[in-house]
Amino acid sequence: LAMALLAQLMLYFKTELVQRYPSLAEVYKSVAVDVPLPRNSELVTIESSDLQSDNARGLLVLQATLHNRAQYDQAWPTLELTLTDAQDAVLSRRVLSVDNYLPSAAKQAAFSANAELAIRLWIEAKELGAAGYRLYIFYP
Repeated sequence: LAMALLAQLMLYFKTELVQRYPSLAEVYKSVAVDVPLPRNSELVTIESSDLQSDNARGLLVLQATLHNRAQYDQAWPTLELTLTDAQDAVLSRRVLSVDNYLPSAAKQAAFSANAELAIRLWIEAKELGAAGYRLYIFYP
């Protein structure tokens, strides 16, 4: 029973164990267990963000800078953009995966330790008449 419990704990905490003991990555690889990158949303911050109207194209332009404050590589976060009216009521909400905000030319497997990423997205939502927005980082 003790061995079974140890095996279950090693499976459950595999990301944390490989982070602390990198040599364990080979052990997990040898038994065909995928070890995902850490997902600590408290260490990924939005340093700046701005949403403006591009009248020439009839689009909204979201610009933001994400910062991974962790001392280790992490998985790319998911962003949630919420457009609001003048009374801060939600008009529209959109979840943006890494495929939506990371240019294909800049695709990397992980969000590097202590790295920053500037993103720029064009959003078709001008007809909503949004007066404000909220941008939120999370891991699904």
